[in-house]
Parts: sequence; structure tokens; C-alpha cells
Amino acid sequence: MNPAHRRSLTRRRFIQVCACTVAAGAAGATGYVAVNAPLPAPQPESAALLAQAAGRPEPDAPILLVTSQRAMPSFGAYLGAILRAEGFAAFRTARIDDLDSALIGRFPLVLLAAGELTSPEVEMFRSYVLSGGRLIAMRPDPRLADLMGARHTGGVLAGAYLSAADHPLARGIDRHAFQIHTPVEQYQLAGAEPIAWASAHDGSTTPYPAAMVNRAGKGIAALWAFDLAHNIALIRQGDPGAVNQERDGLDGIRTMDLFVDWIDPDVIDVPQADELQRMLANMIHALTDAMPLPRIWYLPQGATAVLVATGDAHGIQAEHITPGIEIAERYGGTISVYYTTPRVSAARRTARRIQWWAETLPVVGHVFEEHSGYPTPRLVESWREHGHGFGLHPWVEEGVAYGYNHAWNDFVKHGYGPAASTVRTHRLLWSGWVDTAKVQAQYGIHMSLDHYHAGPAMRRPDGSYVNGYLTGSGLPLPFVDEQGHLLRVYQQHTHIVDEHQISVFDHGYEMNLSAADAVALSREQIDRAVERFPSALGLQSHFDPYAFSPEKAALERDWLDGILHHAAGRGVAIMSAEQWLAFTEMRNSAEMRDLAWDAAQRQLSFQFVTDRSSDRNMELLLPVEHAGRRMSRITVDDTLVSPFRRQVGGVEYHVIAVRPGQRRVRAEY
Repeated sequence: MNPAHRRSLTRRRFIQVCACTVAAGAAGATGYVAVNAPLPAPQPESAALLAQAAGRPEPDAPILLVTSQRAMPSFGAYLGAILRAEGFAAFRTARIDDLDSALIGRFPLVLLAAGELTSPEVEMFRSYVLSGGRLIAMRPDPRLADLMGARHTGGVLAGAYLSAADHPLARGIDRHAFQIHTPVEQYQLAGAEPIAWASAHDGSTTPYPAAMVNRAGKGIAALWAFDLAHNIALIRQGDPGAVNQERDGLDGIRTMDLFVDWIDPDVIDVPQADELQRMLANMIHALTDAMPLPRIWYLPQGATAVLVATGDAHGIQAEHITPGIEIAERYGGTISVYYTTPRVSAARRTARRIQWWAETLPVVGHVFEEHSGYPTPRLVESWREHGHGFGLHPWVEEGVAYGYNHAWNDFVKHGYGPAASTVRTHRLLWSGWVDTAKVQAQYGIHMSLDHYHAGPAMRRPDGSYVNGYLTGSGLPLPFVDEQGHLLRVYQQHTHIVDEHQISVFDHGYEMNLSAADAVALSREQIDRAVERFPSALGLQSHFDPYAFSPEKAALERDWLDGILHHAAGRGVAIMSAEQWLAFTEMRNSAEMRDLAWDAAQRQLSFQFVTDRSSDRNMELLLPVEHAGRRMSRITVDDTLVSPFRRQVGGVEYHVIAVRPGQRRVRAEY
């Protein structure tokens, strides 16, 4: 049928159209001012902070984490986030002021965060260890030095590195020298076994251990000579002394500015923060010898790595977004679109939204078809139904608070709301150490992909480029502020970036690789994640090149297709940021209840509880060996399961998949 004939109106249809138009006009006239009035952030500023544990915990887990507000700053709560990231769900948290010897005596292992102790507290921990307890202490009170098998010299090292020693608790840890941005107390060994040494950049060791372990009485005490949690935060989030400073020569204060002269380019290809966490996990596994200690694998079932697929789109049309979505779907994946709404007046935005609404009307909807080509709310909803994300991409040149409020208002008033719970800020502009993340939390955003591998900060003085883990990590952790308060927003690094590798924007600081060479570079990083460093690798594939020219579109298409083809072939899960956040939140909220070890029957049992609404299974890790006995049988809800093996750090585990909900797990040794 001729389109002109199809769109012609009968008298009856004309009356229907007029009625709809009058109704829409009346609604617009009465509600225009209210609809376009700026709305405040949906959450208060206080929504950014996570509540800290308080009171006496129930001794229903094998591990007690002790935090201390006396440390300045206090990163004990962040140590708890690290435990969660390493898959330890069976721990409880208490503040030092809420402890007594009766309580800690009911926990087989105590992790003591950095902070001063009173004399009675020193004696409490001493008695705990000597009577059989296991203690891991972070930069502890020097009066505990003899318990740790060491002598405190009173000196402090600055700018040191950590090099793993030839010790079973350092098994499986990469042999690079890792950065220590916090002070390192100088200890001399007096019976303790060194797990790691304070060293120089080249790995040459000092006489001072960075981590050690010692048998004392009936118990075991281990010491980190620095505040591990604080150091991991500094590796991940950059230099707090560089906030709000232009340092990398790229216009605008961005996340990358925090890492200039901070990240060592010689170690950037290793997730050093993650490796430090895994050394702690080795230590926890070894010292929790009262029972086999289960853990949760980092990634969804079957995945050895994850590609968190995202792309920024700057007011472009739907036809320029669909190519990237189609490539992701070709490999069974999903992708997040971070969208800057087109710059239009409030009146035009209101008219467009009414028109989009009218398109959905039966019979007459086609008369109102809007031909701007911008994504309609109905199209966005269909993308979301297929697992893709569609969220904010705020411009914050006039300030973070203003930029996010303006972007959010425009987004929801276009009919695209609710905004997705993940985000990337335009140009990666960043305020403070975590001030931007605090603003993001006010808009229901729980994961930020603003930390980004691109720009002049990725070049050595000789002009060569570095690639890898700018934040020292392939794992999401909550942001933490300068005082040690946890935020409700996860930091997810964006590792693989088109504008860093290929010339889609012609900034002048990109590597300017061919699509084939850039894909080869990305394949190397994916392979390292699969084979050595379990990671969720953030991917940025802009949608804008599909609107630039056929040549730019082809370059972007070949780059993205080549990366996803390789990832899919290696069993890497390709997930939108929203799907990855949902898994991360489910994993972090998982519980291990009623954990019990029957020494006579050599049977471990517990309830594993996760969110039933998830469609992704998690994997449990159970040690292959305990007390010289090997695991012989595993059941889930009384059904025998067949595990496979995986090494994490220096520990061999049996791995089983567990469906969401409440599951009863039993393992016999």
C-alpha cells in the first residue's frame, strides 16, 4: 500500500485524532509548569553512606572482624568489604569497644584492624592467642610484637613495596613487587616466619618483613606491618593528595589525574590490590584450621572472567545505538548504554514525550509517529527487557551536583526513567576523592565505571603505552571515603577502552592501533584474566562512531566484534553493567548460616542463602583438603553433586554451582 494512502484520515479517524490532541494539549497546559520544574535528588546526602556494625555480634561464624575508631583514618569497615570480595561470607563484625575475652574466645579466628589498644586489650588478645586462638592483626599495637615473634624497632618505612617470600602462605601470589602507599612499621624477626618482605621497586628486599606468622603458646598470630585495607583503598582510588588537580595534561580534572605518579607502570599489568587480598585469603584459610572454610567464587557460574560491556552515547539517534547492541547479542551478551539526552528546550521535550505517548494509542497511534530518530521510551523498554542497560551519562562541567541533577531531570522527563543503577560521567570528570560517588548515590546509582584506562596518564616518559589495571583491581569494591566510611556505590574499573586503543575520536593521545592490533591487545588482557587473575573487565565501546562516518563505524564495529568474539570463545560472560551489579549485590548479601563442623564425622554443614529473584547461579568453593583428609562427598539439599577443581591463590578448592534461594550444603572429608 502507498504510505500516503495508508496515512490518509477518514472523518471518524480525524475526530479521534483531534480528541487525543485536545486531551494531550489540556494535560500539557495544566501540568507543563509542574512537569518541567526541577526535581531534587530522590535520595538525601546521607543515603551515600553504609551503616557501620555496632554492638556485640552473635558468635555464629568462625571469623570475627574487629574494627577500631581509634585509628585515624579507620579502614576496618573496608577490611570487611575486602573479606566479602574474597568470598568470605561467614564472619561477624564488632568494634573494639564492644569486646571482651569471653566474646572473642568463641571465635576461632580474629581479624584485628589497625588502631591503638589499651593495656587490658593488649592482654586480652595475648591471652586469646596463647590459649589457642588465631589472630591476624593489621599494623597492631607495638606491645603485641613479641606475640607476633618480632621486635618493633620504632622506625617506619615510606614508599615501600611488598615482595612475597618463599612461604606456603604466599603460594599462588604473583611475584611482582606490589606498592605500599601507607607507612610500614619496621620489625625484626624474632621467631616469626616471613610471608612477605618490605622491598624496593625492583623487588630487592629490606631486612623488614611486611607480613609474618608466628606460633605462640597454643595459638597462632600473624601480622601485617602496614594497614592492608587502607593501602588497598589507596591503590584502587588513587592519591588523595592529588584531588581536584589537573595533573595528566588532559583538559579537565578526571579520575586518571589521581593516578599520575601514583600507579607504578611496571606493575600495572597485574591487579596488585587483588593479589594482596588473595594473600590475606591464603592466611585466613591456613589459620582457620578448626574447620574447612567455604568461600564464594568471584564470578557467575561457569565464568572464569566477565566482560562488563558498556558504551557512551551522546544525544545520538537509535539507529546508531542498535549496531553495538546487535554485536553484543550476537555473542549471547548484553550491553549498557550511557545516554546523554539530546539538547532540546523543555517545551520541545514535553511535546516529544506527549507525541511518544500518543504513538502507543490504538488505531491512531501511527498518526503521531515522531521522526527525530531518538530512542523512544518504548524502544528503551524493549532493550531493557532483553537485558541491556540504559542509563545516565551526565555532563558535569558546571559542577557535579548540578550536572547530575540536570541530567537526571532531563532523563526521567524524556520518559526514560527510572535511571539505571550504574553510570559513567561524561569525560570522566571527577570531584574530590569520592565526592562524585556520594552524589551518584543520591540518584540510586550503585556502581560507577568512571575509573578509566585512557589518556596521557597511560604513557611512559618515553612515549610507550601501558595497559592493564589502573586501579590495581579487576574486582568491584564499595568506594570508601578519606575517613574510612563505606559508600553505597561500587567502584568498577573500565579496563578496555576504544578511545585509548583506536582512533575513533582523534583526540591525539590514543594508541592509534588498527582494529586487528587493538583486538590482539585486548585479547591478551582477557587471556590473563581467564588464566591468572579472575576479573570483571570493564569495556567501553562508544556508540557515537556509528554516527560519524562509514570508516569510523567500521573501525568501531571490527574492534568490538573482535573482542567479543574472543571473549565468548574463552567462556567469558558478556554482561551489561546492570546485570553485573545485580550479581555483585546478590553475592555480597549472600549468607552462610548455621556453619558447623562435626569433627567426629568429619562433616561440614551450613545453609547458603541468596536472593531467590536472581537468574544466575553462584559457585561455592570448598577446600579439597582439611587436616590431612580429602573431601569425599558433597551434597546440596541432600542431592549428591559432582564438583570440579579450581585453585584460588595458593589453595585448591572443589567448586559446585548453587541455585539462588536457601540451600543446605554438606561436605564430608
